[in-house]
Amino acid sequence: MPLNDIVENACLQRWWDNLRRHPQQRNTPQEADCELIALPGGMAAFTIDTVAEECAAGFYTEPETIGWMGATVSLSDLAAVGAEPVGLLVAVTLSDPSAQEGIARGLASACRAARTWVLGGDTNFGAATSITCAAIGLAPEPLTRVGCHPGDGVFVTGKMGLGACCAARVLLGFPFPEAEFRPAARLAEGRQLRGIATSCMDTSDGFLATLDQLARLNGVGFEISTAAEELLDPRALELCRTHGLSTLLPLAQQHGEFELVFTAGEAPGYPCIGRVTADPDIRVGGRSLNTGAIRNAMPESAGDLQRYLRRLGELLR
Repeated sequence: MPLNDIVENACLQRWWDNLRRHPQQRNTPQEADCELIALPGGMAAFTIDTVAEECAAGFYTEPETIGWMGATVSLSDLAAVGAEPVGLLVAVTLSDPSAQEGIARGLASACRAARTWVLGGDTNFGAATSITCAAIGLAPEPLTRVGCHPGDGVFVTGKMGLGACCAARVLLGFPFPEAEFRPAARLAEGRQLRGIATSCMDTSDGFLATLDQLARLNGVGFEISTAAEELLDPRALELCRTHGLSTLLPLAQQHGEFELVFTAGEAPGYPCIGRVTADPDIRVGGRSLNTGAIRNAMPESAGDLQRYLRRLGELLR
């Protein structure tokens, strides 16, 4: 499966066609959730993410949610490489100055949960609220997305699907309180996986997208033997039952919940949900899925979320 068959991957590659890599950079583009740089004091991990589209779509309307998620999306990348966070640099654009205190509370809460700090940043005022967080960490034995082999087990750090519930609150009127969407960056779990995981990636873009990217980077496939129903949070199952949706949809849609998907020979404390295969196919519950088409459904829908949902429904029939 060629990496650049995915619209997002091809877009990212166009940046690197015009930019130079640092000589001490230890990962190639897309090989890890963070950029890994060998410094005199050890390996450092850097990452940056912006929360803007979710605010524009109405998924995040409460200032505390915006602050929490701004921190979490970047801290989750540190978790996926097994890093210890040093802190965050934050840039916020405020469309409503009265939201500042709530965003600060959300940031502070997420940082307390991760045992880290906001180091500083920048504040702007504009027509749309957004938050960008750059996270810095130390990764003495970094995990990457590359290294799994056929026969390795597949594991995940928790139940999935709450990202879909958060989106369905807006798109389908599903009664899911926004304040309940507080995914935690799996930092402790990431550090525990050092020396155990053969590959690791977070589910920020959804479970199936994570499997697809790992498959493309490693030249492998995945056979997920655990039924989709068993992988989902009970509230995601209720979403599917209420709206007559495939139980694969919460795993296919791209508003994720920041669990870690990893491969390993064994992983005490985590149930094995499947295996890495030599056949470059992704199967869940015995069903082969076109995960490339599933991933490309969002950019091909040109920002029309209802069209995107219809397309996912077609692909999951």
